[in-house]
Amino acid sequence: MASANHLNILAFGASLTEGFCSDGRLFHPYTIRLSQLLRSLCKTVDINNAGLSGEAVLSDTMLPRLKRLLSLTKIKYDWIFILAGTNDTIRDQQKASRIFDGYKLLINECHNHGARVLCMTLPETFYPRESPFDKQRQEFNRLLREELISKDNDNNNNIIVLDLDRLLPQHSLSNVERRQIWDDGIHLKPQGYDRLGINLRYT
Repeated sequence: MASANHLNILAFGASLTEGFCSDGRLFHPYTIRLSQLLRSLCKTVDINNAGLSGEAVLSDTMLPRLKRLLSLTKIKYDWIFILAGTNDTIRDQQKASRIFDGYKLLINECHNHGARVLCMTLPETFYPRESPFDKQRQEFNRLLREELISKDNDNNNNIIVLDLDRLLPQHSLSNVERRQIWDDGIHLKPQGYDRLGINLRYT
């Protein structure tokens, strides 16, 4: 992420953005570590965290909530980071194509605001990759990687995709490392959220 005198970022999504861990007794969002790291690049950096645990892309609340946030704010965001879709793909088992269509509406709102968008693929969960219950998550990630930018050529310079599915594995880790960063098979521990922030710093 390029150096700037001032950087305004909105982190938007559900529980992985809010930093949910320890059954909701603790919240440690990735924006804590990211803010610390970005201060070495920018004179000032302001990151607003708008994560809301339990929300889904296809819920009745996520898109209206983003619209409301952007319409009411006095801040002009340079970047909006979106990490959303785990509840749709894993909990609700929605079709990836439907989630992707809803996700693109979120991106459109960000672009209408004048912000660049960093989209994140969904990290692994307790379901192994060969499980049929992981199929929609993998397909949604494929759409983000392969379709999002190539099908939106006018905005290619305004979208970045960060592949968390690759950068934050779960099943390929040793038991020791998995216990260090993963909490409950869906959410991260504070060390895991910090690792996410580090990955974003070097995007």
